[in-house]
Amino acid sequence: MLLTTLEYFLFMATVLSLGSFSAAFSTRWPIKQAYLWEKEAHFALTLPFNKPPPEQMQNIRSCCKNCRQTLLWYDLTPLVSYLILKGKCRHCAYRISFHYPVIELLHLICCLPLLLTYENAYPLLLQTLLISALITAATIDRKHMLIPDECNIVILSCALLFHLSTRTLESSVIGMLMGYSLIYSLRWSYQRFRHKEGIGLGDAKLVAALSAWLGISYLAPLLLCASLMGILYTLAFNKSGTQHMAFGPFLIFSAMMVFYLTL
Repeated sequence: MLLTTLEYFLFMATVLSLGSFSAAFSTRWPIKQAYLWEKEAHFALTLPFNKPPPEQMQNIRSCCKNCRQTLLWYDLTPLVSYLILKGKCRHCAYRISFHYPVIELLHLICCLPLLLTYENAYPLLLQTLLISALITAATIDRKHMLIPDECNIVILSCALLFHLSTRTLESSVIGMLMGYSLIYSLRWSYQRFRHKEGIGLGDAKLVAALSAWLGISYLAPLLLCASLMGILYTLAFNKSGTQHMAFGPFLIFSAMMVFYLTL
């Protein structure tokens, strides 16, 4: 796909903007959900709940966590602002988390190869949004062991729309149904015989979305690759088996490997 310099720049700017949104979402979503779950639990137990909503749920502009100074657009330019400011707040020199530039850079690394694959803007947009949602889900699951339904919805929607445009919707839908049924059955069986949860329902939804993206023919390689990576990680960092491990990042990394290796 031959692109002009301007088109490359616009695509990179779009991807970095998605990365910036992803970094903010992956920071704010867990805080918002924890508040809503706490509120719901109090209502279920008919207990008073007077805790104010966290700042992340309010429609306020981005500001420094330390000095509370409102950040302007030139302080929020993805990657560029972080490099210019040397990772510190312009006003108080408070250290900015690596979380933001890392997520933005990951978006750039993972999405740029798409330019070599798709000639039309429509599939390029769908795959870019899908990969952004994958990175967001992996980021949240790695730290909080939760996979947002919002991410799964974006992944699934983009996957189905893409396969609809390429007339391969049947493989996508079958993959979605088979992926969800398989993981849900494993989850049910483990709960039935071990009396505890071995795999979350979010993982079942994620496998369904990833199978819709890759198609039924790549469901087995996806699960095999993710399982092998999970085993290797356990052997290297969790030999005792006492530490709970998020499976979502392994599924997502495996899906992206399968996707790019089979293009």
